[in-house]
Amino acid sequence: MAQTTVGAARASESWLVVTAACISTFVVAYNSTAILTALPAIKSDLDMDAEALQWVMNVYMLASAVLVAVMGRFADIFGKMRMYLIGLGIFSVGSIAIIFSDSTWVMLLGRTGQGVGAAAIFSTAVALITVATPEEKRAQALGLWAGMVAFGFGVGPLIGGIFTDTIDWRGIFVVDLLLLAIAAILSLRIEKLGLVERDVDPSTDIDYWGVALLVVTLGSFVYGLTNGHQAGWTSVETLGLFAIAVAGAIGLAFNERRAVAPLINFSFFRSPRYSASAIGMFLTSFVLIGVLYYYNLFVQSPGALNYTAVRAGLSLLPCSITMFVLSVTVPKLLAPYSFHWPVAIGMILMAMGFWLLHFTTNASDYASIWWKLLVIGLGLGLTFALLPRVGLRGLPDKDAGQGSGVINTSLYLGCCVGTAAGGIVTARIRHSAVLSVIDKLHTGISNPEELEALLAHGSESEVKQALAKFSSEDAEKIRETVQSVLDDSFAGVMDLLAMAALLGAILCFILIRGAVPKTQA
Repeated sequence: MAQTTVGAARASESWLVVTAACISTFVVAYNSTAILTALPAIKSDLDMDAEALQWVMNVYMLASAVLVAVMGRFADIFGKMRMYLIGLGIFSVGSIAIIFSDSTWVMLLGRTGQGVGAAAIFSTAVALITVATPEEKRAQALGLWAGMVAFGFGVGPLIGGIFTDTIDWRGIFVVDLLLLAIAAILSLRIEKLGLVERDVDPSTDIDYWGVALLVVTLGSFVYGLTNGHQAGWTSVETLGLFAIAVAGAIGLAFNERRAVAPLINFSFFRSPRYSASAIGMFLTSFVLIGVLYYYNLFVQSPGALNYTAVRAGLSLLPCSITMFVLSVTVPKLLAPYSFHWPVAIGMILMAMGFWLLHFTTNASDYASIWWKLLVIGLGLGLTFALLPRVGLRGLPDKDAGQGSGVINTSLYLGCCVGTAAGGIVTARIRHSAVLSVIDKLHTGISNPEELEALLAHGSESEVKQALAKFSSEDAEKIRETVQSVLDDSFAGVMDLLAMAALLGAILCFILIRGAVPKTQA
């Protein structure tokens, strides 16, 4: 009788775990995108160049991509609840650093801290819900958690816009502290009630070589992509970074085959469905962050649509709301069926939406934009909700945590590469236009390539200093050229995203075939 009473109490109090996990996961998700509408203000306040601005996004995603699987291993050793609380603390310290940042380096240090904390929170939240929620309510609880991830990604730009326009962009990170404080209070209550067992296993092996090789591989690859245009694609620096990335990837593959407890179990990829899941999540996050990042920069640019930060965030609601609604409802509706056609259709919808956005110019009105964002939201809702389940459906329970970690790594890595790849397209388009004007105006300039790179990627103060060397008439011509290529740059990025989504549709259509596997986890 006593056991029944305890079980009933645990069942009635499991909402504490679900609430804490959803709140903290929402913070992680909206921090991934809230900063997008604040980027122009951050660039101006901290006098950042274009490369540093990309790293405000990338260092957060890269830290999360590298460590999300590692933090899952740490949770097995030190306990899920303990690692979750450590994640809350590290994320909070990172937010505090950003709030008081007065330079680029402090900002990047804070974002790195947030990325580390995000990895710990993301890797433990699902496990906490799973172990604390009664089996009959578990699917509903996990669906709510997934919905909060999608909701956070979707409304992040609006949250960032509201604070940037009405108070200050630093207010975004003050909200972090308030929400994480609530999650921490709930967590202490959870500890007191014993809703989560202290599942410490000091015998668990950690693949330290795998961690180091993953850091080297992803770090050098993303830095090479981000810095390639400025340093030169054939420069020793860029080629050296890519060579290190290739060597690191080879070393990682070799190490994981020999490791006792590999960080990444490559045997999972023998399943076509699991491969589709990982590749599909990479491409989904690639296009998600690509459209959010470059859409916000375009619509807020004075030479384009000149939206305020709030208006930019509001304009994304057709995509955000649609993505959230589908993420919550679709998995339950389609649970008995194969995800073959829904995932492929989702990718095709995204490709169509990006192709339609290609035709957006500085003369476009919102009536010609919102429905295109709705189409993209439909595609994102289908793929974001279903792809993780495609991969995890057939894994046994003992491998579900590691399998999920690899898929989450693919998600964050896609965000990093999507931001960098869009920057490459933008830089190449601006490069040819600006360099052509410089050549016509001043044939006597000793290094026009260096000047063009400064004009395209420099901070506001650096651009002003560069233009001061020209006459007022020539400086104005250069400014007009930079503004005139905004449309072409945005169209080029949308073309890139459309091709990535189309590639995803083809791969998922081929790989997600056959009967629905029996769910093991």
